[in-house]
Amino acid sequence: MRKQSSSSSSMAITKLTTLLTIYSFFVLTLLLSTLSQAKSSPLVTDIKQQNHDQDNQPFVGVNIGVDVSNLLSASDLVSFLQVQKINHIRLYDADPDILKALAKTKIRVIISVPNNQILAIGSSNTTAAAWIGRNVVAYYPETLITGVSVGDEVLTTIPSSAPLLLPAIQSLYNALVAANLHSQIMVSTPLAASIILDPFPPSQAFFNQSLVQIVLPLLQFLSKTGSPLMMNLYPYYVFMQNKGVVPLDNALFKPLTPSKEMVDPNTLLHYTNVLDAMIDAAYFSMKNLNITDVVVLVTESGWPSKGDSKEPYATVDNADTYNSNLIKHILDRSGTPLHPETTSSVYIYELFNEDLRSPPVSEANWGLFYGNSTPVYLLHVSGSGSFLANDTTNRTYCIAMDGVDSKTLQAALDWACGPGRANCSEIQPGEACYSPNNIKSHASYAFDSYYQREGKAAGSCDFKGVATITTTDPSHGSCIFPGSKKVSNKTRQVVNSTQVSGAAARLRFIGFGRNGISGVCKELVIFFATTKYKASCSSIFSILVQKRSSANPTRTFFFAPHVKMASWACKMCTFVNPPSQKTTCQICLSPSASSPTPSSSPSLHSPSSSSSSASIPKWSCKACTFLNPYKNSNCEVCDTRAPVSTISSFEDLNDTGPDADLDPSVGSVFLPLRRCNKRKVPDIVEVDRDSSNLDGFRCLKASDKAAATVLENAGSGMGLTTLKILSYNVWFREDLELHKRMKALGELIQVHSPDIICFQEVTPNIYDIFQQSSWWRVYNCSVSSQMALLRPYFCMQLSKLPVKSFSCKPFGNSAMGRELCVAEVEVQREKSLIVATSHLESPCPGPPKWDQMYSKERVEQAMEAVNFLKKNQNVVFGGDMNWDDKLDGQFPLLDGWTDAWADLKPGENGWTYDTKSNLMLSGNRPLQKRLDRFVCHLHDFKIGGIEMIGMDAIPGVSYCKEKKVRNEIKKLELPVLPSDHYGLLLTICSQ
Repeated sequence: MRKQSSSSSSMAITKLTTLLTIYSFFVLTLLLSTLSQAKSSPLVTDIKQQNHDQDNQPFVGVNIGVDVSNLLSASDLVSFLQVQKINHIRLYDADPDILKALAKTKIRVIISVPNNQILAIGSSNTTAAAWIGRNVVAYYPETLITGVSVGDEVLTTIPSSAPLLLPAIQSLYNALVAANLHSQIMVSTPLAASIILDPFPPSQAFFNQSLVQIVLPLLQFLSKTGSPLMMNLYPYYVFMQNKGVVPLDNALFKPLTPSKEMVDPNTLLHYTNVLDAMIDAAYFSMKNLNITDVVVLVTESGWPSKGDSKEPYATVDNADTYNSNLIKHILDRSGTPLHPETTSSVYIYELFNEDLRSPPVSEANWGLFYGNSTPVYLLHVSGSGSFLANDTTNRTYCIAMDGVDSKTLQAALDWACGPGRANCSEIQPGEACYSPNNIKSHASYAFDSYYQREGKAAGSCDFKGVATITTTDPSHGSCIFPGSKKVSNKTRQVVNSTQVSGAAARLRFIGFGRNGISGVCKELVIFFATTKYKASCSSIFSILVQKRSSANPTRTFFFAPHVKMASWACKMCTFVNPPSQKTTCQICLSPSASSPTPSSSPSLHSPSSSSSSASIPKWSCKACTFLNPYKNSNCEVCDTRAPVSTISSFEDLNDTGPDADLDPSVGSVFLPLRRCNKRKVPDIVEVDRDSSNLDGFRCLKASDKAAATVLENAGSGMGLTTLKILSYNVWFREDLELHKRMKALGELIQVHSPDIICFQEVTPNIYDIFQQSSWWRVYNCSVSSQMALLRPYFCMQLSKLPVKSFSCKPFGNSAMGRELCVAEVEVQREKSLIVATSHLESPCPGPPKWDQMYSKERVEQAMEAVNFLKKNQNVVFGGDMNWDDKLDGQFPLLDGWTDAWADLKPGENGWTYDTKSNLMLSGNRPLQKRLDRFVCHLHDFKIGGIEMIGMDAIPGVSYCKEKKVRNEIKKLELPVLPSDHYGLLLTICSQ
């Protein structure tokens, strides 16, 4: 029997072998045909360039500073990085021990040229070549050096080295070319955010013009070599230096309601976080220089976990929130509002707390870890990718409670998958978590999705009392819940697609069992190894195996190539999704058009649009991209107005409709925010010094020419010495004919010849224009060029007369960095005049809240200023007080003080901000206020007169603006004036 069985078995094996040979030959022939036809298809391209594509994906890295006591040894440091799954680092030098230890690891490193070496490298090609040989060629490719950063914020920290920055970069690049490494290793230089002026809104951003002669050639080099623009971007400093204007939630990436999102009035793009706005400001700044093909690489960003009393927001919770949300945001790969197709990689500042750094306290507390490698806080990054294994927080989940009636549970489920925007794609029919098909199971998954997305925040697992938190992983079978240990710290790198090539589609009829596929794959891999076609079992499997279900069409899984994405309209909710690397709708989370679309959906999901909806004409909102019915004049989602349909002039401009006061183009609303200065919140110190030693303030030699004029219509003051004092808020949109407006303002100065000028809201760019003007030379200035460059906007005083001192006193309650500026001027022998100016706290009727009026702060500042000045006999206090008599009450005046306009012109309104008379502001919400004023306390002088100036349009200059008039969008051609404010010219004379 055994012999007969052996013979029969042998025959069976022979037949089976023959059949398998024929079968395999058939499959191989068909597969070769498939690969041949698909040689240039995305699938084959994907297989060939899988590793390259992974390198091009956005990532999160860390900076490693070494001012750490008991720093880990190089080998221990690299081991620590590997344990923490940190694959991208940036060094501030080229430490040979670390570079050696990184050899044969998968960790990619950017090395740096310290600032003190730029002079030598920029002056000598030989020195540059030696540096590359010593620090790059000696280690590459065993050590994966990906870039060389030349210096750190050179243009702002050591401006004397700025002329040699580009030569140093070019010399290093040429050395890489000589070593044939220029295509593998980039060369660039990290720049500070402060070189970008007027960064908010982003569309108005531009590079500091005094640096353009260096920045433009640098950008041209980066464009030519395909290198990124390295930027150090710190939302922390934007928030700290603009408290009250920038909400904390915006800086921390916290979820925002549409009303709290920042809206760029020029592009109508919505910004949910400060970092995206800073990145887009860099893109707009480059665009202004005609550079559009350079990507932004964020080389530093972070949040301190500890600070002194001046930095109350430097806390562990805020640092954890910022860095956790930053990681999620980058690995989500959603780009920025301007460039949703491009996600900037970010290096977190920094890996370790550098406890050896000098004060302030925050300087030593930017790290994710202490020097002994224990975490400062536990990042909440589960499910966000393979970054940082120190996410050891207790895993908790949010599930539906037992005993809840199905109607209540269904309502909570509908909210989670609808307005709550939980990811409910996995509970679709045919997906991993669809079974068991009951409301409680589906609700548990949806609740946990929302809970994990909200960072397990307090109150995020409630759902009106129908949800509860558990430490038991609710995952079951192939259904993996968000936050589960089974998926934590793993980045999914596959996307679904119904785009199967014709050749691959011909394989659909072939049916294989699981074991059969494994065996065939092994043979095919061996076969392909002997041919010009390279393939892995997984790639062959992606062609042969088609996942089938009754509710889902056939799908092929493969690694996504790095391709330029296009906008696509969701078939479920009609939302027009922006181009990005996401594969699900941002509203209803339905798969994209290139992904499988369920034929039916349970009631918990957004309903499909009716068949007739496709035939209705629609327009896409340029703010949120929602597809609106053509008849709508405003977007149904964000209420943005429809595109322009008509051209008009000045007719019906004073629209008082319900959205008239929501117009985001009011000039005074969008303040020139303080620019971010890296790693230091600047203190504004009172300056009271001799005019010959102003310690940072600019003081020119006083003009020898006595500025005396005769006041007309001054009664008994006729023929006496008089002084003219001008107060002017000069800032308006800097993208709107800035040079022409400042030139017109200069002409007003030459015509009226004021002896003392008080400017408010001067920006560095305005300062540069003034400094180059002919009228400037006869004035002493309170602000030096260096000081002007460092500040985003400021008050400035100019005097033709000798000045004893210029000083500044910050207001203690200011959220906007406002201060009182004081000049002590010598008018006559033994007679001094105190001239003070300020820009009191601004009302902010704009995003993110419409009720930020700051009346209390403004009143307190006015009282503080008057009380500070009252000790002097002769005081003129003028400026942009932002005063609203209805909201703020009567301006606080002590006995003996007078309001110049109210006293001299009691019958005239004195509106210095008037959207009706200032036609440049036509189309803005109606606003007529006496924001600017002069208040005086004079013993040796008296007020001779006061007038408004700058009320005429600049001849031959205009601009276009959109305006909603009677529910219709019209384009208006408007005149241009020197500023959105009128100036006040006060004349005083001796008693």
